[in-house]
Amino acid sequence: MSEPVTTAVLENYLAAVDLGSNSFHMVVAEELGSEIRLLDRLREGVRLAEGLREDATLDPLVEKRALDCLARFGQRLRGIRPERVRIIGTNTLRQASAAEGFVQAIEATLGFPLEIVAGREEARLVYLGVAHSLAVDADERRLVVDIGGGSTELIVGQGFVPNNRESLHFGCVGSSRAFFPDDLITTVSCERLEKKVRMAVEPMLDEFTGHGWDQAVGSSGTVKAINRILVENGQGSRITRDGMYWLREQILQLGSVRALSRLKGLKSDRAAVFAGGFMILFALFEALNIQEMRFSEGALREGAIYDLLGRIHQEDTRELSIRSLQERFHSQTGRNRGVAAWADQFFVAAMANWSLHGAHQQWLQWAALTHDIGLDIAHSGFHKHGEYIWRNADLAGFSRREQGVVAALLRTQRKRLPHLQFYSTLGIAAEDLLAVQRLTVLLRLAIVFHRGAQVSGTAPALQVNDKALRLSLPEHYMNEMPLLFADIEQEQENMAPDFHLHW
Repeated sequence: MSEPVTTAVLENYLAAVDLGSNSFHMVVAEELGSEIRLLDRLREGVRLAEGLREDATLDPLVEKRALDCLARFGQRLRGIRPERVRIIGTNTLRQASAAEGFVQAIEATLGFPLEIVAGREEARLVYLGVAHSLAVDADERRLVVDIGGGSTELIVGQGFVPNNRESLHFGCVGSSRAFFPDDLITTVSCERLEKKVRMAVEPMLDEFTGHGWDQAVGSSGTVKAINRILVENGQGSRITRDGMYWLREQILQLGSVRALSRLKGLKSDRAAVFAGGFMILFALFEALNIQEMRFSEGALREGAIYDLLGRIHQEDTRELSIRSLQERFHSQTGRNRGVAAWADQFFVAAMANWSLHGAHQQWLQWAALTHDIGLDIAHSGFHKHGEYIWRNADLAGFSRREQGVVAALLRTQRKRLPHLQFYSTLGIAAEDLLAVQRLTVLLRLAIVFHRGAQVSGTAPALQVNDKALRLSLPEHYMNEMPLLFADIEQEQENMAPDFHLHW
């Protein structure tokens, strides 16, 4: 009988998978002291955006194509610690709101959780990847352009810091399908797409040109393909304005998507989406008056690796976002640290019996530290205002799932505890429902105890068992803190019938 195959633990390895709308990419790296060494770069053209239907579901054939690719990627991820791997979904997965089963299949295939990020968060990670791939001058200003399959990210920044980030809702796959149907590429269709891009850029034009840049950098497959074509056809080593006009003329002369395969330097798997991607970049050259652009291999997946390193070494971008929220909405930070301490104490007491883990603890801490931000808008309904802020704010470092969970916790922190089904209406995924409801209970208790308990001597203890909660309180609490008991009685009423609170 043969011995079972075991997988070695790759202690210092990191990995990031970018589930783009056109291609899936994976980077595997090794952390060596203060540096990282890239070990593997994998790419497969999946064209996920082609399978997106009007009802926000995905074509089963495209789903299968994607999962087959991820099964191959998953083999390379074996042995890497979960906290050192990030799986990131972008525009098509943002739009595929009715494809929850596909999201679960992705996680099952790879063995790691999926983060679907907002457009501006995608842009931040792209900039980070580009900045780390270049010889960075701390004072150098740059414009970064990333043309994906379903969206286009524009960022201006300085050094490693992105200052302005925008995500435009079109990319090479969708634009090629919408503007060049029936295989035809005409002057009229090119001009229509150029006009769409320039109209989208116009509202941000002053902000971007006012920032300025010393160099323009492109990081997508579209930019890579354009650069290769120009080089192989003797049009220079970088993408220039003259080169873009030359290539536009070549594309119009060929006149069809199928004929693009005759372009020297264009790979066959890029031809179907090349015209849309090219015209987006051409329009950006015109709108932003770009004279020259270089290509960078670094992009979102490399950015995710460096962002992950920051989390590992206590330089988590999410902590900066929390502080920014607190400052912007005049949060009572001292009080909220007290609420967070109570929340942490109750979490530790409940985690085993309630099957909670480290990610849940982070969600609870973020909610405790910002539970009062809605008060800056109005006291009436402040929990709803807080929910709106968390759900819609541009928060660097956070996935849409994380923002949605914290938004739900803020919404349910007061008044009657909603039934489990209510969390579904707030957009909480089925696998998170029970945990989020239980975290709501712990957050509410933390708020009550921080408001009403002046702890001296023995601290209260919490025991949980399914829907039953028992607080063990020192005898002197009753005489010294009558308002606390009034609040506990109110919470007892608010939590029923889903939870039964005793003391």
